[in-house]
Amino acid sequence: MRELLESLEQLFKPVDGWGEFRKGARPAAVTFILYRQADRWMVPFVRRRADMRDHPGQVALPGGGVKPGESAWEAAQREVAEEIGVPVGRMVPLGAGDPIYAAVTNFSVVPFVAYLPGPVESFVHDERELEGVLAIPLDRLLDDSAWLESDSPWRFRYLAHEESVVWGLTERIVYGLAPKLRQALAADRSSDQPAAER
Repeated sequence: MRELLESLEQLFKPVDGWGEFRKGARPAAVTFILYRQADRWMVPFVRRRADMRDHPGQVALPGGGVKPGESAWEAAQREVAEEIGVPVGRMVPLGAGDPIYAAVTNFSVVPFVAYLPGPVESFVHDERELEGVLAIPLDRLLDDSAWLESDSPWRFRYLAHEESVVWGLTERIVYGLAPKLRQALAADRSSDQPAAER
């Protein structure tokens, strides 16, 4: 496990040196949180309430807008605390991916990758905005065959999981992080093999 976390720290940009938001866009930060559950890596997503005006029923990584005077990582930690109850300072930051621009909403989003050490209690979601927390295994997120393509004219990729769907900006974020996550997992697996098998 240590090898995986160290690999991720080397592969991703530092949390305080990831770059900058797109000029004129609304700044936002989300967190791709890795934690262990029954010997499996899991990632929590939030599901917005169906009666919300903005993005009803949408599945997303925990996160939101960056407030004036706040760093992107500070915003990410605050949003994770507000949305799923993980106290600020509990996550171990591993790095940041490339910022992604969402033209429809004019958000410039930086995705952080973090580790949540055990024991991980049940997440406590913000009932004012969220229906719940959806935990998806990392290996499923990184399995290209699990992602399907819609029949709609714009042919978007999506992942169906427990009656929810990951798509849109969240799919783009996961897709952008996936190569480095796969690289770190491959390095971790090879270090677990006996020398004779390598």
